Parts: sequence; C-alpha cells; structure tokens
Amino acid sequence: MKSVSYAGLTFQTADAIADALLQLAAALGQNERAETVDIPVIDDSGRPTSVQLVIGPASQFISRPVESPFDDPQGEEIIDYLQRRTRLLDLPRAAAMSVSEFDRFDLDTPS
Repeated sequence: MKSVSYAGLTFQTADAIADALLQLAAALGQNERAETVDIPVIDDSGRPTSVQLVIGPASQFISRPVESPFDDPQGEEIIDYLQRRTRLLDLPRAAAMSVSEFDRFDLDTPS
C-alpha cells in the first residue's frame, strides 16, 4: 500500500494505482493537459471509498510505501485506464506546418 499526498489530502491506495496515477500526472504535465480521475482509496477507518482528483501540469504528488492492516482497494480497471491514458499521451502527434515551413523541403529532388 502507498500513502499519496496531493493538495493537502493524504490517502492510501494500492501500489499499482499510486504508480499509475503519478505516471499519468507526469504525462499530463508534459502535454500541458489536465484530467479528472476517480481513484479507489482506503479511508482512515479501513473502508474502501474513492477520491476524485484533478491532475495536470501543476500537480504535485508525494507517494511513499506504508504498512497498513487494511486490504488494498480493488482497482484493475482504474490501473488499466490510467496506463492507457498515459500511453496515449506519449504517442507522437501530427503538427501543423505553415506554408513557409513547408517550402523548406525540396520535394522535386529524389532521395
């Protein structure tokens, strides 16, 4: 289990969820985007619940392993979602070019 702190809130969640959350936050920051995600967590009484987070370029998370008597929250679906979003953000994207930039290429010369 990991303890994650964000925006003055500290919560406990499964290691894989915390890792995937931080990876997505880093990818969103690099792409200057933000998203809202719901993360399954364990409250102070050991009950499963969730937190809703807005993550993006200004997100500052701290994550550390902790001992906990409680079971990890179940989260295979959220782990898959977070990892899929991270991969999509890491894909190269087409960029628009102005006519003047396009003119730099000599298209008549064979390679």
